[in-house]
Amino acid sequence: MRLTKREMSDEETLPIREVEIAAPEPEHDRAAALRALRSLEATEARVERNAKRETEEAKGKLVMELLPVLDNLDRTIEAAAQHGGSRAMLEGVQMVRAQLEGVLAKYGVETIDATGKRFDPSIHEAIGVSPVADPLANGVVMVQHQPGYQFNGRLLRPAKVLVGKYQAPALPRVPRPYWH
Repeated sequence: MRLTKREMSDEETLPIREVEIAAPEPEHDRAAALRALRSLEATEARVERNAKRETEEAKGKLVMELLPVLDNLDRTIEAAAQHGGSRAMLEGVQMVRAQLEGVLAKYGVETIDATGKRFDPSIHEAIGVSPVADPLANGVVMVQHQPGYQFNGRLLRPAKVLVGKYQAPALPRVPRPYWH
């Protein structure tokens, strides 16, 4: 099927001529439209994934900046408890700390509690070892110096811990006889 189209010239004095235009084939149009639709859907999905990833990265950066604030609140609480600070001030700082931790938890931040658990290098950072007399305490976290945190299943900061290391009790030394 051929259609005709009148071509107009810029000047009215030139004659108008007819040009034949091939009509697009319906199957070709349908296939092209489906390809364009699939391409559009793939682009939309990619844009959505990128936006979600960027949002999560921004949240992670914010959380990383708030962790030192939480650490400083912990240090303030510890210092006030050790040096007999004002009870009202201590309770106020504890409330602020609990509130900040609650907000972080709402956004998916989880605290890694390590004390008494088996040492796991994927979430714990050993900063030292502590001798233990019980063989069952070998490889167990004895003291947590700084809490660790995870955000949406991803480790933000490992817990800094002291790990127990079994040391057998020393046997009493028996003096040797001089004749051997």
